[in-house]
Amino acid sequence: MDAKLAKSIFDFTVTDINGNDVSLSKYKGTVCIITNFSIKDAACEKVFSMLAALYKKQHGSVLQDLNILLFPCSQFGSKESTYDIFDYFDNNSDRPVGDVFAEIEVNGSKCVELYKYLKQKKPGNCGGFINSNFTMFLTDRNGVPVERFGSNVHPYLLEELVEQYCA
Repeated sequence: MDAKLAKSIFDFTVTDINGNDVSLSKYKGTVCIITNFSIKDAACEKVFSMLAALYKKQHGSVLQDLNILLFPCSQFGSKESTYDIFDYFDNNSDRPVGDVFAEIEVNGSKCVELYKYLKQKKPGNCGGFINSNFTMFLTDRNGVPVERFGSNVHPYLLEELVEQYCA
């Protein structure tokens, strides 16, 4: 899907970490946090702890319709292998429970259409570029980006906004 023609994230198909195509339409009716990440990034532990705590709150609460979509990205530091990512998620209890996808590029000529769409809808203050890992997009139940955050977002603000869109 061309980013300029998309109406929501549900128009896109992406590849999961196992190489399978996944239509994002499977998330229809839910609120999503979409983020690029690197397990070697200095902010990894802090952000993943925050997302894990937020995700764990969902059971039996208004947040039960929250999904976290995680996209590895090595444009901002060291490249990691798929094995490294699998190992990290298998051996880290403080990781967010979410769907992990294949490595992508979020800027430049190889930027995936999903991220072109996200940046088009929520360009942020970097001229539409992603300037670091853990740039998070919050989508409403219709799959439309409603907020954009950096890794320094306060957990209470993120939780408050997620609750607002999940209600």
